[in-house]
Amino acid sequence: MTGSRWGVELAVETFSSFYKQYYRLILTVAQQRLPSFSDAEDLTAEVFRIAWKYHSDGNELNLPWLYQVLRNVVGNEYRRTTRADQFSQRFGDQMLNSFAESPDSALEMRRLLQLLPLQERELIYMAYWEDLTGQEIAAILGCSPVTVRVRLMRARKKAQVADRAG
Repeated sequence: MTGSRWGVELAVETFSSFYKQYYRLILTVAQQRLPSFSDAEDLTAEVFRIAWKYHSDGNELNLPWLYQVLRNVVGNEYRRTTRADQFSQRFGDQMLNSFAESPDSALEMRRLLQLLPLQERELIYMAYWEDLTGQEIAAILGCSPVTVRVRLMRARKKAQVADRAG
């Protein structure tokens, strides 16, 4: 038990040293690639969370690996913002424009989504609020990514129809 505790302490000490050595670099690179400092801080925290998990699984940390994690997390952030923009253009703009007069537009959006069947509502939440990729949603639902795209398209159309009817 003492050996195991010593191993954990060594892992924490090693990770702390690695973190102190590379935190500023990772934060700086993230700032160069993201629109805001707070986004860069959040992304840097995610990079080091992944690094801790990797290290605690017994793997050795190094800068090239950490930089690749950073690139992957930045790529995920780009995809997330692109999907959010696409959602806004395809789905949200129409609904949000119709709610623009009302200060309760967010509540109206929730009300509209509640009109959708549960499966379609969950699909929209997974795609746009939970920021899952088509592949991830397909794995969760046990279907193909093509099926996810078709179902998502249908769900958006139903929401638009509900908006016009509402």
